[in-house]
Amino acid sequence: MESQIIKDSEIAEIKEDNTRVRFVGKIMSFDEKTGMFEVEDGNSRVTCLPNYQESTVFQVSDLVMVTGRVIAADSSFEVRADIAEKININDYNNYKKYLKIRNNLLTIDGS
Repeated sequence: MESQIIKDSEIAEIKEDNTRVRFVGKIMSFDEKTGMFEVEDGNSRVTCLPNYQESTVFQVSDLVMVTGRVIAADSSFEVRADIAEKININDYNNYKKYLKIRNNLLTIDGS
């Protein structure tokens, strides 16, 4: 796999541009046959397909951090998840705080 910068973001910020992204959210649905799952971060949802070998089983309402590549789908986009791991509520809250601080710094800096 080629090395590429990972964009930390909220789901609503993700664009269909073949970038690597990382986001956190809650599992809204999980298909045990395919491993496909849907994640919501409070504002938006995205469908994720596993791009890894080990079989991770999620439960609805699990908090997860997903890292993967955005690809085109039928009517919008989906994420091919290279990594999807369960996190705890503190990790979730800290990530949300990090995104807020990061966005504030980028706005101030103009980057």
